[in-house]
Amino acid sequence: MAEEMLGDQLLKLVSSAKEKVVLVAPFIKAEALSRVLDVIPNTGQKIICVTRWRPEDIVDGVCDLEIFEVVSNRANGELWMHSNLHAKYFRADQSCLIGSANLTGRALGWRLPTNLELLVEIDVSTHGIQAWEASLMRTCTPVTAELRDKIAKEVKELEAQRPKLLSIEVEHDDDPSFRWVPLCPSPEKLFKVYTGELDEARMVKSAFEFAQRDLRSLGPPRGYSEAHFLKHVADRLQNLEVVQKVVSASSAGLSDIQAAELIADYIEESSTIDPGDAWKVLKRWMMHFFPEQYRIEVGQEILVKSRIIAGH
Repeated sequence: MAEEMLGDQLLKLVSSAKEKVVLVAPFIKAEALSRVLDVIPNTGQKIICVTRWRPEDIVDGVCDLEIFEVVSNRANGELWMHSNLHAKYFRADQSCLIGSANLTGRALGWRLPTNLELLVEIDVSTHGIQAWEASLMRTCTPVTAELRDKIAKEVKELEAQRPKLLSIEVEHDDDPSFRWVPLCPSPEKLFKVYTGELDEARMVKSAFEFAQRDLRSLGPPRGYSEAHFLKHVADRLQNLEVVQKVVSASSAGLSDIQAAELIADYIEESSTIDPGDAWKVLKRWMMHFFPEQYRIEVGQEILVKSRIIAGH
């Protein structure tokens, strides 16, 4: 299943729902949940979301408090919790997916680095499935605003007692394991890929696939204007460790050879792109998303920082 986009499987499943959607996972991130709910037709379907929601999970960043609002803002949406939940189960009417994937960007292939996960589609009539779901709902607790506030207080208290633990499910750019570099060679086309104006038929296949991969990593919410999209990407870029290293080095001028050596550690072993080509792409991104801050020295390929990026 490593070659498949599990998130696409899940979106296809829930978008077909006519009556009921059940989303069950111990770890749920607000961004991934919003993406799933966005494709469910808003024609009266009941939406049940069940998660573990332990304070320590929230402190460590593997589950979000904000999912309460995400579910509550959807008509017929309900959030439930089960403190011992470990199952991952997603149902739309009579079809469901079961496996290892939590409802997070990394688990579903929408954020890099992506986890190696499994989701298998089965029919609800499969022996034991309906009984399991009924048992789950009998032992769940409905989440109210009062319960949400109680857990939020416990989260604050726990945060004061210990630092958060790093996990592969955490999707913040300051996570040391977030060693990503952009690969789409045409950053000026990224917004049109995001809006759907550009598709595989109108771009070189590899460039389009890289654009999709980069958008999964950057995770812009749906519906952004171009200005908001550009700001979102710029904000994400300037928080990346590799970009911060480039920013620092470019103060004195950064040659292509120096830059390729600098970013070599950030290239995935399985990648078909070498550090030199990856640097050419990153340089284009920095010139595109920070147009006032960088220039190329005339007659030589040296990136020079004109002024410090806001926030650094």
